[in-house]
Amino acid sequence: MVLDRNPYFQEWAHDAQPAGYPDRIDVTFGLDPEGEVTAIENGQYDVMYEDVPLDRLGEVGSRYAQQVQIYTLLLYYYAALNVQIPPFQSLKARQALNYAINRHAMVIYHGGEAVAAPLCQLLPQGAPGYEPACAYTKGASPTHPLPHWQAPDLAEARRLVKESGTAGQKVTIVAPLEGRYAAMAMELRSTLASLGYDATVRSMTQTVQFSYVQNSDNHVQLALTGWNADYPSASSFLQTLFACASFRPHSDNSPNMSAFCNPDIDAQMTRAATAALTSPEESAEDWAEVDRALMAEAPAVPLVQIKRVRLLSKRTRNAIVTLNDEILLSQLQVQ
Repeated sequence: MVLDRNPYFQEWAHDAQPAGYPDRIDVTFGLDPEGEVTAIENGQYDVMYEDVPLDRLGEVGSRYAQQVQIYTLLLYYYAALNVQIPPFQSLKARQALNYAINRHAMVIYHGGEAVAAPLCQLLPQGAPGYEPACAYTKGASPTHPLPHWQAPDLAEARRLVKESGTAGQKVTIVAPLEGRYAAMAMELRSTLASLGYDATVRSMTQTVQFSYVQNSDNHVQLALTGWNADYPSASSFLQTLFACASFRPHSDNSPNMSAFCNPDIDAQMTRAATAALTSPEESAEDWAEVDRALMAEAPAVPLVQIKRVRLLSKRTRNAIVTLNDEILLSQLQVQ
């Protein structure tokens, strides 16, 4: 694909749409991430779209550090818990898994602390309304959260499972086959087994899995998935994934994979979204309250938030990235 400068464009507001630097951009499709890294190292291309693969991070970090760009994405991975069927009909079962999961292991599966961070809430870092709070870590509770995740609390998790009466039940984790999902799924399976559940993993290609886990007719108990904001707002996470209206029974297009619906929290979301029109500060405070209220109900287990690692050519400068993980191609400069 070839992008040529628009000769009719006139800059009307630099902040809204600045004039571009390149006169022509050539985009090539078909290379896998491994091939993209090699091609940029060899000076054949200037920018790669995909993330640097895990097995190339050491090489890129040691030999091409000056050409690496790292930035936090509004993207995270989580386990959606179906609140309408056993065992996660039980709040205590949902809370137990949140206490028990080893989020440090999830960080390791994504390349380590330099490129990933444990996530203990449903608003990611960088989103409006984000306030660090972890209700499910050693020494914390939904009423007394800590600022950050510390370690699993298996004792508290097992106590909650016992009280829930769900120990011994079967749990099937439906996970994508691709990439890092396999390691995350096995970590979840191991954690569930340690809590006394009969856990198994069912894997399928991601294009099939994503629609499959949304359809309530498939009775998915636990869906391993991820979410990337289409727009940098709190609502694109909390309302899209957990509002009553986002659960559409019998549909492949039902992003509320937890089938969660709480009218009181829905009302909080509406207030937060409305406040954004007149007072962004008040709206941010409201969204932080929604985040805490949702985590008290634990319709999901947030796992890890990742950073993007992109490799640029030696001659590329001024790579500006939006919160939505898009490089502003028009602003790139090449020598």
